[in-house]
Amino acid sequence: MENNILLIKKKRWKKWLKYSYYTVLYLFAAAGAFMLCLYIAVEFKLTNVDGAIDIKNRYFEEISDKYGNDLVKDGASNPKEEIMVFQKIGVIAKYRPSNAKSIMEAYLVDRNVVTANRMIDAFALILKDNQNCINELSRVGSQTNYNTESAYEWSNYTVWKQFSKALVKDKKAIDSVSRLTGVESRTIIVCVIAEQLRMFNSGREKFKEYVYPFANLILPTNRGYGVSGILEHTALRIERTLSRPNDEFYPGDYFRYVVNFQDSFPERVNDSIAAHKHKTIQRLIKGGDHFYSYLYTALLLRQYQSQWERAGFSLANRPDVLGTLFNLGYQKSVPKKNPQVGGSTFVIGEKEYTFGGICFEFYYSGELQKEFPITGRGFIPIKELEKNNQQFIAAKKKLEREVKSAKIKEKIAM
Repeated sequence: MENNILLIKKKRWKKWLKYSYYTVLYLFAAAGAFMLCLYIAVEFKLTNVDGAIDIKNRYFEEISDKYGNDLVKDGASNPKEEIMVFQKIGVIAKYRPSNAKSIMEAYLVDRNVVTANRMIDAFALILKDNQNCINELSRVGSQTNYNTESAYEWSNYTVWKQFSKALVKDKKAIDSVSRLTGVESRTIIVCVIAEQLRMFNSGREKFKEYVYPFANLILPTNRGYGVSGILEHTALRIERTLSRPNDEFYPGDYFRYVVNFQDSFPERVNDSIAAHKHKTIQRLIKGGDHFYSYLYTALLLRQYQSQWERAGFSLANRPDVLGTLFNLGYQKSVPKKNPQVGGSTFVIGEKEYTFGGICFEFYYSGELQKEFPITGRGFIPIKELEKNNQQFIAAKKKLEREVKSAKIKEKIAM
């Protein structure tokens, strides 16, 4: 009985192996036959499909020929064409914001007007059935007059371009002060710009007359010292506040190491004005290097911020209020929920401005945005400053100890 069972199992096993073998064999044979047929079809071009002409072929050709052989046309040297590109992108943004964003990003890479226009035409081809969009795009192309002037009138003067170049030359000094004090570079220069523009306030012709000779920034101004026109008593109070922890404007222990009170530049003084003998004033009026002028400006703004922070408010995103306080002085700084913006008034061209108002306009105008961007951080926290500048502070502390030691030795020697 057991032998019969084993015999049956053996036959079944052989049968299974036999069928498995033939199955695999047939599969390989079928695969080989398929590959052979495929080779024959390709060799005799039996798989070729007749080509078709795209129904948009005529439009593709028109777009290709529309701009001639130009591959690049710089928008910077073609302002009217650039404006047309922006207007068309604005139209596209109404219908397909994501496409408008893509075209704008591509354009800003190298400001290639031709590429941008071809991208716009390609978009129009896709949306050719949307008559509202196509009509709006075509109306942009039919316009003949384009206003290339900025809404900020003061920035339309050619002399502003000359003046702004002077600030760009000072970028290294301004950014150094910003890193040291934690005051945003753009926040620092709003006060400088307002003070300088205030000097050119007697009409269009006088504006031109005064700005051109002083394209490198005026030193000193007719209202104070340095490029931001800081008054003598204000400069002295800025210094005193740095060493008075009980002062309501005291910004913190960190800042007492920021100013090197030993720095003086008597060789820069070529007049008999008594105030210019003071080291403080010499630092502010040092020609060719406006570092201290920007530094005292930033320290004053930092002191205002400290006072307002203690009262539960912040001036971090209020260049208009900071400018107003910078112009009016310590006595006008009263922390409150809804501070008023203003200060001295002056005329540029034919329009009247306030000191705080011009600070606000410049800050958000987009002028010099590349060199002095809006960062969203008007004031860096002190702890972060201490960490970022610990080597500098250590060096200043060491210098102070050496100066103090030298003075003690000098007294002993006497």
